[in-house]
Amino acid sequence: MLSAFMPVALAACAAPPNVISGAHPADPAAKTPALAYATVTGGVKAFRPVEPKGWEDLNREVTPKGN
Repeated sequence: MLSAFMPVALAACAAPPNVISGAHPADPAAKTPALAYATVTGGVKAFRPVEPKGWEDLNREVTPKGN
């Protein structure tokens, strides 16, 4: 029983493999994408107060069209 448990116990003490995909993070010559400036308010839509529409017109806009 002890001989079956020994490989599992030793494997638990082993260091994990060093897996790196892409360039190494500490490599100063690694290629990086160019930086681009984007404003924080670039896609903001203004929501100003408007006068309410009549409920009849709103109902006609959202009702399914007849065949």
